[in-house]
Formats: sequence, structure tokens, C-alpha cells
Amino acid sequence: MPAITVRPLAPDDVAAYRALRLAGIAELPAAFCTTHAAESGLPLAQIAQRLRATSNQIIFGAFDEEQLIALAGLRREPIAVVHDKASLWGVYVAPQARGRGAGRQLVQAAITHACAIPELGRVRLAVAQDNHAALTLYLGCGFTLEDCPASDGMLQMQLWLPRPARASAESNVFMKINTLQISAK
Repeated sequence: MPAITVRPLAPDDVAAYRALRLAGIAELPAAFCTTHAAESGLPLAQIAQRLRATSNQIIFGAFDEEQLIALAGLRREPIAVVHDKASLWGVYVAPQARGRGAGRQLVQAAITHACAIPELGRVRLAVAQDNHAALTLYLGCGFTLEDCPASDGMLQMQLWLPRPARASAESNVFMKINTLQISAK
């Protein structure tokens, strides 16, 4: 069995990306934030633009030789107030490729990419509560369930990124606040 390779997708991958994404939407419509009709109606040029990596978004693909078998996107929020968060989205593994580690490799690639962005503090995702394979994958990659009830059958999960420099800075702030003396009037 050939090794699976993971790399960021580029506009040249547009045909394979579109085909696999449409297959995912057809198989698991509740797991995607779009419909098959809406996605299939997008012009290829617009989809190719989505595949252009930017400072706010990157889409990874897993390949079995030359065949695209799995997808995962990472989108960083551009608004300054929430610039420390990113979303893992559009994760899909083709049925014939499941159980081979492609999903784990994609999620790990997204986490590694997120860790390289100093401002990011956490990655969030939504997953269908009945998608046990995805829940197992995300839990195995370090994600935890958020403390909010499931809405529309979707669970919210998050992964706090390791940031030792920020953690020590936060503890220094706590220490300063803890030792602050307030005079009584």
C-alpha cells in the first residue's frame, strides 16, 4: 500500500478538490455548511481562488499517489478581536481511504500550521455528534469538547495550542494582580 502524502492544495488542484468536496457533501450533507446545489454552482475560478493559500486560510489535501483522497481546511479569523482563533473545516476522507490515517495526517498538518502562527491560541471545529469516527479522531489529536450544549446535532470542540511564552506572560500578569495593593478610602 503506497504511503499517503499531505500537502497544501493549490489552484491547479481545483478539479480534484471540487470532485471530492462534492462527494463529501453528497455523502454527509449535515457535516458541511453548504449544499450540493450551492457548491456545484460555483465557478471553477472561484473555487481555485479558495485554494490559494493566504495568511488567513489554507486547505490541505491527502494523496494516494496522484489521487486526492482527503481534505481539511484551516481558516483564521481576520477580525482583530478574534484573531487568536482558527477553525478547522471541511474535513472529509473518501470512503475507500478511511482507516488508513489520512484524516489524522491532515488534522496534524493543520495543527502544525496553526502552531507556526504566533497569534493563534486555539483551533475550533464543529462535528456531528453522531459522527463517532470524527469524534475519535479529533479527541485523539487533542481536541476537547466545549462546555456548550449541542445545537442542531453539532458539537463544538477546541484545541488550545501550546504557547509556553504566552503562558508564562499570563502567569506574570496574574502575579502582578495578585500582589497589587489597593488602599482603603
